Amino acid sequence: MRRSASTRAVLLVALSGCGEFGVGAVGTVPPPELLVAVQEKFQQASLPAVDLLLVIDDTASMEQEQAALASSIGDLAEALDEVDLAWQIGVTTTTLWPGEAGWLIGTPYVLTPSVPDVRALLEARAQPGVDGSAPEAGLAATLLALELAAPGSPNAGFLRSDATLHVVVLSDADDGSTDALGDDPVGVFLDELSVYDRAAGPASVSVVVGDVPSGCVGATGNAQAGTRYAEVAAATGGVVSSICGADFGPIVDAVADVVVNWPTRFELAAAPIPSSVRVAIDTERQLDGWSLDDAAIVFDTAPPPGAVVLVDYLVTGSGE
Repeated sequence: MRRSASTRAVLLVALSGCGEFGVGAVGTVPPPELLVAVQEKFQQASLPAVDLLLVIDDTASMEQEQAALASSIGDLAEALDEVDLAWQIGVTTTTLWPGEAGWLIGTPYVLTPSVPDVRALLEARAQPGVDGSAPEAGLAATLLALELAAPGSPNAGFLRSDATLHVVVLSDADDGSTDALGDDPVGVFLDELSVYDRAAGPASVSVVVGDVPSGCVGATGNAQAGTRYAEVAAATGGVVSSICGADFGPIVDAVADVVVNWPTRFELAAAPIPSSVRVAIDTERQLDGWSLDDAAIVFDTAPPPGAVVLVDYLVTGSGE
């Protein structure tokens, strides 16, 4: 059967219309959005470890302050034991004498929970004597003691790769490390201290010094303002306590709190769909006590040592 001329013309117009606008250019369907299930597992730190360095002013004006520290220092070991820390303690002085400057004092020079009669040893180390010399260079003495903790050096074994370093300086004078560290002893000290930051946490410093800005007079004697020491403590997140107080118990408690730093924040690999997030600790579902901060789970209270944190969530993906 032959097509009429009119039918043929209509067909040609229709085809030319398709060619003009492009075949398939209208009505393209985008690929579907996919939901991808993700599970991440984190392990909380097991037994936190801390290397605690005490740097004690051993000049003639420190007899009363050393005695006060000795009466409280035994409580520090008990406080660290109570929070289940793998601790070790070394003690040095602020004197930069040649020969044994920066050396940890006593035998054994590293005290741990397993050392017999450790409380009595700590009390004895807290009173290193008052025959030291000025200037009381606590910052320089700290760096020297840490340097000497290298393998084969006098303080070898004090620093552990898995432990957080915390330093406590006790002095009734401000730091006098200018000769050793230059015109900016605080800046130099902070730069060099950062070498001892660990995965377990950054190195930090607490100080028991004279009140800033005017110094103080107290039951344990007089003290100059510990301005440089206070700057270091503030910069590293440490504690500042007055040396003129008769009770050293608060600084002991504060130091124990500072060195316990179990993580509360766990970063996820991707930002989840908020409503899809499910959290469990040691397989027990956690309905509250945590929040989502962008791509991180943040707990109100740190999961217990060694706990396994499971996070299940959905993310959006592409069907291409």
